[in-house]
Amino acid sequence: MNVVPALKWFHNWVGFVISISMLIVLVTGVYLGGMDMLKRMDDKGQQYAPLSVEQKAHVTETLFERYPDMGTVRFPTEYSPYIEVATRGKSIAFDQDLNELSTYNIREIPLWTTMFWLHRNFLLGDFGKYLNAWASMVGGIVVLVGIYLWWRVRKTFRLKHSIPTNTKSSSLVKSHIQLGLFISVPLFLLCITGFLITYKGLWMGALKQQPVAEVQYPVSQKSDWQSQLQTAQDMWPESSLVAVSKPRQKKPEPGAEKPKGPQELNYSIRFDTHSDVWLRQADSITMNYEQGKIQSALLHSDRPLSGKVATFVRPLHDAMNMPFKYVAFITAIAFIGTVILLFSAVTFYRRIFKKKRK
Repeated sequence: MNVVPALKWFHNWVGFVISISMLIVLVTGVYLGGMDMLKRMDDKGQQYAPLSVEQKAHVTETLFERYPDMGTVRFPTEYSPYIEVATRGKSIAFDQDLNELSTYNIREIPLWTTMFWLHRNFLLGDFGKYLNAWASMVGGIVVLVGIYLWWRVRKTFRLKHSIPTNTKSSSLVKSHIQLGLFISVPLFLLCITGFLITYKGLWMGALKQQPVAEVQYPVSQKSDWQSQLQTAQDMWPESSLVAVSKPRQKKPEPGAEKPKGPQELNYSIRFDTHSDVWLRQADSITMNYEQGKIQSALLHSDRPLSGKVATFVRPLHDAMNMPFKYVAFITAIAFIGTVILLFSAVTFYRRIFKKKRK
């Protein structure tokens, strides 16, 4: 079998088979991205005013005592000008006097919950999760094959063909090719990162790699937020301290013995070092609150290449800790991808199934 016809067959038939799963993922992705943008555009009527380390220590202590179930305290930034305490799916916003401004609980939005789990696992539990992951991987391969096929006919590229002029199959195919080219790279990244989010074992280890050199860290006062946050800020004086997070409580596996004694309170203190870098909160210091000792301090720039790549797996897919512009970008990619799949489904159906009826 000639390679090019085989690749065309793969791109057409395999692409058609996974088009339903891809449509579900892309349509729900448009919805989730739109909801994320709406949340980010709400500044709660606040104007950005930086807090001192003393103020941040007071905010941290007060909010963790007031909301023991919350996992993270975030301080005002230029892109989020209010104080926030958050856990998975829920957040509460405050002004600088710690007056409550609003509560946001994503799980109380029924449509959001349905759309999220459709996006994650097609509402089919673990089976759907892995089905989604492999459909995403195959989708990424279909995209690569499409790029190669376009390369062979690149001389026919015309920008005007991006928008179909009518509903004829020829016009839809041309639009599919041109629009597909424009979004091919980001769509491929979304497919691959979606696969990797399910198979975390392939990349999570790279995040745990630490620099080999031993470092003597300064010691802070025990159980003293101001002392510990000041020590952390003094280590990276040019960075902006933006959040403090509790250690996650691991759920014991069924039948496993419960750990003896309380879990160590190793808080993660997160920084923005460069305002022009896409990934935010990428630099962190882990501090043992009860002992006042720094367990680790890692700048994103000091990570090995594998670690730098691994830190972008989830942010590239769902825009976590990425700027608003990136959320809008991947939402637009998902929308265009939806349009392309609809065009291809219509033309493929016309060419294959209608011919058989004649």
